[in-house]
Amino acid sequence: MGNRTWRIIPSSRGMSVLYLVVGVILAISAGIQLTSDMAVLPLISGVAAVALVIIAIVGLARPGVRTPAR
Repeated sequence: MGNRTWRIIPSSRGMSVLYLVVGVILAISAGIQLTSDMAVLPLISGVAAVALVIIAIVGLARPGVRTPAR
């Protein structure tokens, strides 16, 4: 087995923008669901959406940390 590393930051600016859009949509959806009732799944979805937005912002703000495309 070769050297496998986790690559979280998207490899291109376009993928970072896609991550950002998807993260914002998921965060809005989770927020709307949480206003009606407090459930575990929308809360987990909201946390994952915030993490996705942070990863996208890092990919857009610091191009040097992007993983090279294979």
